[in-house]
Amino acid sequence: MHHLMRKPKTYMQNSMARSDFLDFDCIAYATRRTGRAVTNLFNARLSHLDLNVAQFGLLAAVGKMPGATLAAIGEAMLLDDSTLARNFAVMERRGLVSAEGGRGRGGKQLHLTAEGVKLAKAASTVWVKTNRHLAAQFSEAEVRAGRTFLKALSEASQRLKAKDDAAAHREARRGEASRVVAERA
Repeated sequence: MHHLMRKPKTYMQNSMARSDFLDFDCIAYATRRTGRAVTNLFNARLSHLDLNVAQFGLLAAVGKMPGATLAAIGEAMLLDDSTLARNFAVMERRGLVSAEGGRGRGGKQLHLTAEGVKLAKAASTVWVKTNRHLAAQFSEAEVRAGRTFLKALSEASQRLKAKDDAAAHREARRGEASRVVAERA
């Protein structure tokens, strides 16, 4: 009966800081939580540059793919339109990227400005150093195995999504064909 008289748990004890009661066997949960933890570390390390992980990723992508469209960069980074547009707008307002040419995300060609190149260089130094510090927490074999697993997980997820999309497309075509047949009858 004494277990009923225990103090109630505090918010912190029930929060993500003590997540032993959460389901780490779920791949989606475990990867999202891990991703948030890693993102939080990198965001903290980049904060003095007034840059976050998503913005740095876009900055780096534009630097590696000069002249690419926003659509091409979004596809390469697997970013949704709203995240891409929001981060691009911030970086354009800060004078870090410029867009020239066509209209919309499929036409404008992106380039880093001189200020963007300077910030990308400073952020890359922080990024590499943080990456090294984090990797140093593990053996080389663990780091290699982790990267191999994450790459395989990403590829498997993309394959399954493509299959789901194809099945949904086939189902939609069948539904459309059934509707046309019903209208003709």
